[in-house]
Parts: sequence; structure tokens; C-alpha cells
Amino acid sequence: MVYNYNYFTVRVVVRVVLLAFTLLVAVYVGSVHAWYISLFCLLVLAAGQVLELTEYVQRTNRDLIRFLMAIRHSDFTQRFAVEGAPPQYRELHTMFNDITGAFARIKAEKEVHHLYLQGVVEHLRIGLITFDTEGHVQLMNKAAHRLLDLPFLQNIHSVDRMYPALAEAAFAEPRNEARLIRLRQLTEEVLLTVHVTSIRLQDQEVRIMSFQNIRSEMEAQELESWKKLISVLTHEIMNSVTPIISLTSSISDLVQSELSPILEAGHLEEDTMEDLQLGLRTIEKRTRGMQHFVENYRRLTRVPPPHLEELSLQALCGHVSRLVEPQMKSRTIAFALQLPEEQLWLSADAEQLEQVLLNLLKNAMEACSVVAHPAVILRAVLDHKQPNMVRIEVIDNGPGIEAESQEQIFIPFYTTKPEGSGIGLSLSRQIVRQHGGVLHATSAPHVQTTFHLTLPLKEKLDH
Repeated sequence: MVYNYNYFTVRVVVRVVLLAFTLLVAVYVGSVHAWYISLFCLLVLAAGQVLELTEYVQRTNRDLIRFLMAIRHSDFTQRFAVEGAPPQYRELHTMFNDITGAFARIKAEKEVHHLYLQGVVEHLRIGLITFDTEGHVQLMNKAAHRLLDLPFLQNIHSVDRMYPALAEAAFAEPRNEARLIRLRQLTEEVLLTVHVTSIRLQDQEVRIMSFQNIRSEMEAQELESWKKLISVLTHEIMNSVTPIISLTSSISDLVQSELSPILEAGHLEEDTMEDLQLGLRTIEKRTRGMQHFVENYRRLTRVPPPHLEELSLQALCGHVSRLVEPQMKSRTIAFALQLPEEQLWLSADAEQLEQVLLNLLKNAMEACSVVAHPAVILRAVLDHKQPNMVRIEVIDNGPGIEAESQEQIFIPFYTTKPEGSGIGLSLSRQIVRQHGGVLHATSAPHVQTTFHLTLPLKEKLDH
């Protein structure tokens, strides 16, 4: 570059000197000899030298401006001709091309790095949102769109109406531990762990908010805890109940054999004998009732793993609907089956899923039997948030479930029915979880209650 600059200076100086010499000769010829024709020729020559000098300087300026504009607008496709250019410009153009080429490589590397990071962010199953102090969203990955059920988000403040707790956490003082937030959506309630951190980029504060739905993990831990508790309780109760049943039966036989002669001899009143036998029978009956009760709850800890087979969703729902239709008609309940036209396939245990659906439909029938125009719908739809999942819904127009009870109904022993055992829904959720799915409920009291059973679809095959 130094060589080019010196070469350029020398060329300019030579042109200026030649122009000055031409002008001096023209002055001499015009004033001393009055050779006007020669003077005119010299002036034309001087004008040509001025134009050539101007073009020489301006061409260099144009190349510099073109180069700087390319840098300014990140247009690194610009190329400066080397072949065919004047010798004094060839090295300059070569250096311009080298610089723009280097910038182009740096830009390409940055784009590749950006695409790589973008791919990693989109691949994460954790929701990720970055935003500035004004709440303007800079990045939001697919998991965030899916978890929040928001196809588009420009500003974090926009979620304040739908998810006020999330908006509050976004602008709260960052802290090391994560926050636990419940978000109620149209078809489900999600439980998010939310972590917010703050960084500075080019003197601007940027916040990074990450969140993950841990509802499934919490349900799994809760279910496992209940199973352990039930296992311990049933074991201890059965260890106590079994000897009582055996001893009661033995004592009853002993009373019958040993006290009968005494009763016949008149040494024992008949009423006393009857009271004694009644008491023993009552003890045995209540103890066997307790044994039966405990055996029912043992089912929660003994759910067999599903025997997975290819299963048609339409065939499953159709079979279940045929089983419940007679009961629906006998109770004058309007029943509807709504299935997608596309054939959908599951990898599931047909008997276990039938058990779950029959239990949900039985509950729906009992719930809506108290309203004037009872109606139940069994519906299957593709999950818009997860295309590889299908959602089976059991809908009734009964009194509904209060908000505080919508999660408790899945807890073992909890029931809202006078004669309920409290294990049906808990057992159903356990079966669905073993199929890789989710079972939850949403309810608008006195309007509609829906049980959502979400299951993974089997990969599409040629059928």
C-alpha cells in the first residue's frame, strides 16, 4: 500500500509539473513571439493535461469510495478489476479484493456459527426467550412457542394478561434458584420451572429466560411416593388383618364346639351365646371387608406393564363407544363419537386403554345424570402443539369440578363421590403414563368438563 501511495504521488507530481511547464511555454510563446496558433495548441494541450489529471485523481477516489461503501453496507461481493487495469491500479485493486474477500469469509463464518447456535437453541426441549429491558423479544425458540401455546410474541408485556405470573418473573430481580409457576391454558395446566438471568451486550442489558414443564416429572414422583406409601400401609395392615381373620374363625368354631354342650345343659343363656356368635361374625365380616379394601388399593402398586401392539385409534374408540351406548340410551344421555378422518395408529395395550376410557365414560355418565339434558362426547383430535401426539377427550355437561379439586381427583383415596373408592382416576393416570402419555382434566363448573388423554402416535407405516 505504501508503494502504491508513493507511486500515485509521483504520478500526480509529474502531471502537475508537466502542466506547469506547458502553461509557462504558452505564456512565453504568447507574450514574447505572439505565435497565437502555437499558443492555442499549447492551451489545448494544457486543458487535456488538466482533464487527464482530474480523471486520474477521481478514479482513485471513486475506487476508494466504492470500497468503503462496500465495507459500510457489508457488501463483500464487490470485486475490483485487476486484469486490464492500468499498472498503477493493479496492486491497489488486488489489495481491495483481498480485504473484501477476508471480510466475506468472516461474515460466512459468523453466519455458519449463527445457524449452528440457532439449530442448537431450536433443538432444545427447554423454552428459551431473550428480551431487552423494554420487553422486546429478540429470540424465542420452538419449545417456548409450544409451552406457552403462543405462535407469535413481540413483547413480554403481551403475556401479562394471559400469564401474569410469568410476566412478573421475567422482570423480577434475577436470582440463582428457579421459580415454580403454574400456567392454566385452554386444554391443560402446565407447571413451569422458570429461571431468569441478565447479561450486558454492547452496553445493553439483555435478559435470558428459560423454562421447562416439569408437570410429568412431578406427577411421576408423586405417584411413586403414593405407591411406596400404599405398599407399606397395605403390608402392615395385611400382616395384622390376616391373623385376626384366622383367629376369629378358629374362636367361632371353638365356641360352637365347646359351648354348645353347656348351652344344652342350661348353664349358659341362649341370648349370651347368640351375642357371642354375632360379635365373632361381625369381627370376621369387618376384617374381611378391610382385607378386600386393602386388596383394592394394592392394585395401584401392581399395575402390569402394557403389552404394546399396533392399535387403530378409530377401532379403539369405536369398540368402547359400542360398549357404553346401551347404558347411555338407558339413562337418556345424548352420546356422540367424533373421530378424525385420517387413520391414526397407536402403540398401546388395547385392554388397558379400554379400561381407562370406560372408567372416564362411566364417570362422565354419573356426572351428567343430574342435569336436565345430559350429554357426553368421546372425541379424538391431533394435538396442535405436538403433531406426533393425539388427544382423546371425554366431555360431559355435568356440574363440573371445582378448580382446587381438578388435580386432587388424581390423588389416591381422594373422591368426590359418596361411594367412590378414589383409585379409578389414579389408576387411569398410571396406565396412561406407562404408555408415554398424559391424563388431566379441565372444567368450567355447570358448563363443561373435559378429561384429556394425550398419547404418542405410532410412526406412520403403510397400512
